[in-house]
Amino acid sequence: MKKINILLLFVIVVSCKTVVVNKQTQKIAASALELGTIGTSRTNLQINAFEINAIPQLDQKIRVKAMVIPFNKGTFKAYSKSLKFQGKKSKIKYVDSLPNKPKFITLKIVDKITLLNELISEKNKTVLNYLKIEPKANIIIGISMVFDNHILSEITQADELYLSNVKYKKYELELYKNKKLHKTITLSKGTTFTYNLSSFCWSRNKRHEPILVNLNSGNSKCKNNTYNSYLDAKPKPQKIKF
Repeated sequence: MKKINILLLFVIVVSCKTVVVNKQTQKIAASALELGTIGTSRTNLQINAFEINAIPQLDQKIRVKAMVIPFNKGTFKAYSKSLKFQGKKSKIKYVDSLPNKPKFITLKIVDKITLLNELISEKNKTVLNYLKIEPKANIIIGISMVFDNHILSEITQADELYLSNVKYKKYELELYKNKKLHKTITLSKGTTFTYNLSSFCWSRNKRHEPILVNLNSGNSKCKNNTYNSYLDAKPKPQKIKF
């Protein structure tokens, strides 16, 4: 009975800090967060606190996928809870009985290969060094955001979306139409209320040195002869037999 009570408490605590968005569980944001930033999580019974510790420099644009979704009871409750944590007021009104619901947008990084190439480049040497010593570091790979209606409309009309880093340590969303840059939107103009994390997987090169090779969903175990941390990927010293 005690184990059942503990399990029930765990389920209740987790459900209070997460919400299902488009059939995927996301964490409710307790602070203003941006796509592509790196940090560590600190959780308690009430919140998921994500502390941003690194903002990678992006010379290459990173492809992003967007999806516009109407609010339901669950997502609007998550949005309201996130705003309370962030000390903000709602810009939208939600009435469950009305057919036309306000909408939000999900943004997800889909070009992980380009992102990895940026992380291991010389310009992000300090970021990579941080990842080597912090095995619990994660990167925000997906977010749910609320924008003003005119910005939301601009995003939905774009043919392609890219995460860019033109300004120093400031990410923007580039909107392309007919292969041309149509508009640039600063992500801080929206309000992030949920997010998804990816962890890092390491392997070894031909010289048996640890190298960053993949992004993993959440904190799941790395597969295919890859390791969840830089230290795990380092070869173990061979014992000398006499």
